Amino acid sequence: MTSVYVDIENISRNFSGRTVLHNINGQASPGECLVLTGRNGAGKSTLLKIVAGLLRPDAGMIRFRRGERELDVEERRRCIGMVSPEVVWYKNLSGRENLRFVARLRGRKDAARELNTYLSRVGLGTDSDRRVGEYSTGMVQRLRFAALLLLQAPVWLLDEPSANLDLVGKAMVEGLVDGSPAGPHHFNGDQ
Repeated sequence: MTSVYVDIENISRNFSGRTVLHNINGQASPGECLVLTGRNGAGKSTLLKIVAGLLRPDAGMIRFRRGERELDVEERRRCIGMVSPEVVWYKNLSGRENLRFVARLRGRKDAARELNTYLSRVGLGTDSDRRVGEYSTGMVQRLRFAALLLLQAPVWLLDEPSANLDLVGKAMVEGLVDGSPAGPHHFNGDQ
């Protein structure tokens, strides 16, 4: 997939009359990493959801483009991979089965043979056939990263990416962000 630019233009969002975001602007160009910082409740996750298309802003717009050509809704969806506490798994399925499901949803029929690579890369190689309901919260977070790798999306939206991870897991996240083969953009909402 070719380079994708993300433009954040005058984004505002209110919840129950409370302003969470007001005229937020920014741009992510290929090879850049934008980091969102702020206190709890500052609107970091809200902004990531707006960029992902999961929430609508009250004002402003998000544009995804290749060069000057703006991407349509379907192209935009295919550009995004997201790690968020709100990404949940089927607890009665194994980690591998959950990833197979994600692959089918995204039309990645060829992904089955790559699952071992993704699961091993995030430290779940030996636990890939265990039910997710038996996973620790850190293992669930690692599975989110395996799905991110599976999607091969050029835009990564990372909301609290190191949540529930031990030191080895945090190093894994840093390594993925620093040398991501999947894409150049990383939005980080980690606290």
